[in-house]
Amino acid sequence: MCRDGSAGKILDESEQTNLVDYEKIVASKEFQNMLSDKKKFVIPFTIFFMGYSLLLPFLVFYTDILDHPFIGDITWAWAYGVSITVMSVWVCSIYVRKSERIDEQIKEIIEKEGL
Repeated sequence: MCRDGSAGKILDESEQTNLVDYEKIVASKEFQNMLSDKKKFVIPFTIFFMGYSLLLPFLVFYTDILDHPFIGDITWAWAYGVSITVMSVWVCSIYVRKSERIDEQIKEIIEKEGL
């Protein structure tokens, strides 16, 4: 018999066999590779997204670059503002495709562990 810890209940031997060894899964090479792949995507794209988005207020408040006409009466500020929406859709579509690959890696890990 052993203690669950979270509920303080004592587990019998049949319940002990259903416990998942999360430490073993986290330590596995496949799981570490999945985390590495995820970080290689999330960190650069987050930095890019934040930088691109925060550049607009910086350019508007501290420069006059975006005050110039883009097409007719439309200034570069409007063009940049609309491009943020386009960039957001682009980043989201890439994230969806990448997350599908990460989900596949997670399924493989789960199958390997027999869960």
